[in-house]
Amino acid sequence: MGVSIAKALSEIANKANDEILPSSALQPAIPSTVAPAAKSVSPPTLELAQTSDAADCLVVGAVAIDLTCDLTYGVLDKQSSWIHTSNQGAIHRTPGGVGFNLCLATTYASSPDTTIRMISAVGPEARDLPAVLNLTSTTSPDLSGVLVIEDGRTAQYIAMHDCKGDLILACADMGLVEQLSPAHIRSEFARAGKSPHWVGVDANLNREPLSTAILCAREAGAKVLLEPTSVMRAQVILELGDVGVTNVWPNPPAVDVMTPNSIELEGLFSHARELGLFERQDWWDVIDAMGTTTDFQTAIAWMARESGIMEQVVEKGLVQMAVHLLPFTPNFFVKMGELGVITVQLVKESEVRGRMVGPRQLSTGPGFVMWRGTKIAGQGENLCILVRHHAAHKVTGAIVSVTGAGDSFAGVLLSELVAADKRGIKNILADVDAIAKTVDRAQKAAVLTLMSRFAISPEIKKLQ
Repeated sequence: MGVSIAKALSEIANKANDEILPSSALQPAIPSTVAPAAKSVSPPTLELAQTSDAADCLVVGAVAIDLTCDLTYGVLDKQSSWIHTSNQGAIHRTPGGVGFNLCLATTYASSPDTTIRMISAVGPEARDLPAVLNLTSTTSPDLSGVLVIEDGRTAQYIAMHDCKGDLILACADMGLVEQLSPAHIRSEFARAGKSPHWVGVDANLNREPLSTAILCAREAGAKVLLEPTSVMRAQVILELGDVGVTNVWPNPPAVDVMTPNSIELEGLFSHARELGLFERQDWWDVIDAMGTTTDFQTAIAWMARESGIMEQVVEKGLVQMAVHLLPFTPNFFVKMGELGVITVQLVKESEVRGRMVGPRQLSTGPGFVMWRGTKIAGQGENLCILVRHHAAHKVTGAIVSVTGAGDSFAGVLLSELVAADKRGIKNILADVDAIAKTVDRAQKAAVLTLMSRFAISPEIKKLQ
């Protein structure tokens, strides 16, 4: 049975005629009535994937079945004629889940000799799903870490879109993924050993499995990229102090990179303030060393004045919010849709490099600010803040759906970080030029997905 389900999962990830829409658009609170799974079998072996113990990257999160309802007519702002009644449309049943999409995008963007392994759980009904993708052994993620739970029900997500592709309403049943066994996560990390360079984490996990994934990544010596998925999930992350999420620089961060959208960033900031994280003395020590004085604020304001888009970003306080959170997570890639992406990073001065980096305390360029701080309480190395706006790429075709773009962006970013580590490139996150190229490629992937009938566009495989 394990092999047949693995084959079904492979087929789900393999012949595509329908649009894949991830479960990132709307996530519910953790339900209190989810019954724990009773019986499980060993993770199945995926016939099309590499299934050796070593893996360059692990992704922990949701594999879900998505039902997408696309109305034939009806627009979101003119509801009176079609709500409270049946409507004509097309319904597509496809694989999804933030974790699955992140894993697939990372695989698409990676070289064939890079193993990206999924860690998740599904129910036995997965064997009955139709084949919807068409991948080869070199473009299929390794699904050997997907656990089949006999008494479980595969996570499901139902989304209804108007005739323009905009989301009207969605419902997510993530109970099985939220209750993913910490024991299974630990087992998969033990199987991979010290081989993973990076771990991608989908925040659609309950607290215990989420904590387990982060702890296991640290024990394996891997870095962590976390996709918050929603405001509620983003806020839960800050409550995981027991695994070091609220450790401050220079302690190693529990999460190295976070990829929120602007709304999730606002949620992180407000919840951190509610938790009193900005009142801690160790946080103040880092903020003082960062040197966010009036000169720094003036530099950010100057960058905003030269760009109408950045002016909107600064007015919303997004840069300031990210700077406040840098002592906990040193790299924020904030997705802003048509406004592009802002990167806000905290690095060691000795590591920062790039064409726009000068010897002065302040270096600036088009949409770029680098600010040199000092040592924390007189110890360690001088700190450096990097802020950059990356303009959005133009969408040259019709937008099919917006819900897969964020997962595509995060997946390509993760693939670039894994590739750099595999090549022995140290501290690529402090390389201004390399990060600019990485964000450019990730945004191209997001645009391809916007115009694709797939949640993760197969065209990502062709990106250079």
